[in-house]
Amino acid sequence: MRVELEAVVNELKRWRDAGEDAVYLEPGTLDAVRAKVAELRAAAPDEALPENQARDTSPAFEAASSESRGSLRPRIKQNADVIKDFLQQSDSPSTAPKKKVAKKGAAKAGQGLPPGVKEIPSPTPFELPEGDKQARWNWLRDHVLGDPVCQEHLRPSKQVVFGVGNLDADIFFCGEAPGEDEEMQGEPFVGKAGQLLNKIISAMGVSREQTYIGNIMNWRPEHDKPFGNRAPVEAEINYCLPYLIGQLEIVQPKVIVALGLTAANGLLGFDPERRMGKVRGQWLEFSGVPLIITYHPSYLLRNQANSAKRLVWEDILLAMAKVGLPISEKQQGYFKG
Repeated sequence: MRVELEAVVNELKRWRDAGEDAVYLEPGTLDAVRAKVAELRAAAPDEALPENQARDTSPAFEAASSESRGSLRPRIKQNADVIKDFLQQSDSPSTAPKKKVAKKGAAKAGQGLPPGVKEIPSPTPFELPEGDKQARWNWLRDHVLGDPVCQEHLRPSKQVVFGVGNLDADIFFCGEAPGEDEEMQGEPFVGKAGQLLNKIISAMGVSREQTYIGNIMNWRPEHDKPFGNRAPVEAEINYCLPYLIGQLEIVQPKVIVALGLTAANGLLGFDPERRMGKVRGQWLEFSGVPLIITYHPSYLLRNQANSAKRLVWEDILLAMAKVGLPISEKQQGYFKG
């Protein structure tokens, strides 16, 4: 039972870190978790807690009650110096006050990485070469696949993941971090979530090959568990973000669709109070490109209610309208009721 409970708890933590506010558990699983929590509390009396630290009795998935107060990253010019500009802005100290957030069980030292994972260096400046889109994309892909930091953090026999799709695409889908299927094939969105994304794209009246699909991260974040995925920390995202910006510079899309809270935090800057319900469905901007944020397809795999599907579809309709795709009456009515 201990192993099963650890699996449940770690999955709940992952969903919490990804910004989920609620999750369904079978009654038997919930009872087992409650019993284990009661056992742990009984074994750790209040006197054992650090001075001035009260016991946390709030629900693990309590939704934030205040508005997100994070500010957008400085706008990044789309020109030949786009990567250099980003790196200079990233290195500049922020003048905004930062809220201290303590996460139970999180690594406190360094960058918040799990034990045994090497710290992430600052990204190395690079410039895209001159040439047509395909030549520049080929150069960037080879550069990323050969990046020693990306290679260092790969699991044995696994692959660095780089974006794929139409280099003249109007819509640029930006995912979070590669999962098990992606690191095996070296391509984003090829697992179950990717299959659902393909269906969403097809419902738009276009094919996957007509869009461009990339990720915030180029490798699957390491962790010390034999199962599940880990949300990347800020240092990991900041290392890979210039490579995403390089792809945006090449593709020059009309719209970015960010899939999931990790992608949103990577593009907008980390904010512990940001929730999907506060940022989805509204037009923002990244690197001079209109940005719409919606739920990750994996969210719909866990929550298959029509109401959840409708939220995602409404965001997709906004993106379709923005790039001038035709929207039929049938498409407008998907997942209503």
